[in-house]
Amino acid sequence: MFMREKIQRKSLWGRLSTNAVALFYIYLAVNMVPSVYFALFQPLNLLGRATVFLFPLSLYVLVFSLFKNIGRTQILLFPVLFIHAFQIVLFYLFGEDVIAVDMYLNVATTNTSEITELLGSLLPSIAFVCLLYIPTIIWAILQWKRKIYLPKFFRHKAFNTGLALLIGSLLLSLGAKNNNRNDFAFTVDVYPINAYYNLNFAINKWKKVQAYPETSKDFTFQSTLTQKDDQRELFVLIVGETSRAHNWQVYGYDRPTNPLLSQQRNVVFYRDALTQSNTTHKSVSMILSDVNASNYEEIYQRKGIAQAFKEAGFTTICLSNQSENNSFIEYFTKEADIYQTIRTTDPKTRLTVNRPDEDLIPIMTNLIEKTKGNLFIVLHSYGSHFNYKERYPLAYQQFTPDNLTAVSRSQKEQLVNTYDNSILYTDHFLASTLQALQQIKTPTMVLYTSDHGEDLFDDDRALFLHSSPTPSYYQLHIPFFMWFSDSFIEEHPHQYELAQQRQAAPISTHVIFHTLLDAAAIETPYLKRAFSLVNPQFKATPRLYLNDHDLAVPYQQMNLKEEDFEQIKKLNLKK
Repeated sequence: MFMREKIQRKSLWGRLSTNAVALFYIYLAVNMVPSVYFALFQPLNLLGRATVFLFPLSLYVLVFSLFKNIGRTQILLFPVLFIHAFQIVLFYLFGEDVIAVDMYLNVATTNTSEITELLGSLLPSIAFVCLLYIPTIIWAILQWKRKIYLPKFFRHKAFNTGLALLIGSLLLSLGAKNNNRNDFAFTVDVYPINAYYNLNFAINKWKKVQAYPETSKDFTFQSTLTQKDDQRELFVLIVGETSRAHNWQVYGYDRPTNPLLSQQRNVVFYRDALTQSNTTHKSVSMILSDVNASNYEEIYQRKGIAQAFKEAGFTTICLSNQSENNSFIEYFTKEADIYQTIRTTDPKTRLTVNRPDEDLIPIMTNLIEKTKGNLFIVLHSYGSHFNYKERYPLAYQQFTPDNLTAVSRSQKEQLVNTYDNSILYTDHFLASTLQALQQIKTPTMVLYTSDHGEDLFDDDRALFLHSSPTPSYYQLHIPFFMWFSDSFIEEHPHQYELAQQRQAAPISTHVIFHTLLDAAAIETPYLKRAFSLVNPQFKATPRLYLNDHDLAVPYQQMNLKEEDFEQIKKLNLKK
């Protein structure tokens, strides 16, 4: 009985591997999987869904009908299968969105350790991809090797069918519409055209980033210090990672994730702060410079905030718990007089060694003590970047169980517990930093912001992580605060008062450059006082979000869903 079943299974495999027509339909099916998903779930009208399905189907039919050895054709299309696999994994993470420009760039800028930590959470989607495409590749190799050709009459029939489908899909596209934008574009709405359009966009952008040292070399902020005093001052910018306001106690979260900051004196928390991007490489690059979503293209010719302070006579220090990745973040931080990263990489495994963020504090205090004059300091922490369990010592294992073994909705409790523990440790790191600066007895101002938030299976969409082409409320709403030492308040009471008055103002990370320079009495043509939280001229402006193609869009027009607007309304966030 067992041998008979084995022979039957073998004969089925054998029949498929020698049947060119059957393989033709198999190749069509496996290549169409992402397009079927898009046709079902993209926010399109009926004609749009038909176009999204029929246009790629016509292309695959035409390509496979042109050559008699379709096994070889499928092998030559391996890069297409790779894009399909990437796309399916992103479906698992983000739902309906196509591979974004930022997704391609994240592959180039993410270090090996982060990739390794993330792979474990993607096992179900990776298993599906392997099950779908490995047999396909094996069949294609066997067909190519055995020269199993598609019959000529079938190829002619398939070609005519493909041509008819192509013409039909083009005609249907005339009435197609994306319900969120009220228009339709092949480069945006039709897979795989949009995926390759984004890949080309990413390649060109990466080239421009790599050329940055040359394109920005002659730039100057023309900064000058307008208020000179014998008493030196310190200005500290702390950049957090993947910390969302939704899980901070001080913003109404029902867990004690901020026991220290909630008791800290002289802290001004901003309740309605949004990020300008849900991707680290774009968000932090805007935090560390004067460019914002509305003029992001100018970033290739500009230098960063450290340069602006340096030109005004400040000694600039950048300390990082991040890996270097040849992005704007690295360029801007290395413009400082003193740059140091505490994150080291094993030369054999290429894996980085996790270091707690608080290791930055003694390095900072030592440099403050031995460096004279005014100082501008950037601390770039690792915060709550996944894998959250790796971001806090055992002493901060307060929320349990945190024995996360797989990233899935079934383990949401463990996932949220590990994330909240990372926020609890961030609270310790930030409070310890403020305490260390208070003890130095030098007028000091600190500004903290997270680069973006995070999804944690919060609702029925089952979204996880960040950097999705369409952001969610949980990725947009970030913690943001300023702290003033007692001596700074004595010297500049009006700035502290103005900062307090703007606590409920709708802001985004575009205010950081201008607030810090204005507080430091630095004059530059690039300073906008209407963006400074410590200036009487401050004016709240509509918040813009930098979309995947680097265009500034009002954040409420970023394809947000009903679940997002419910949270926005609940918290009374402004436009």
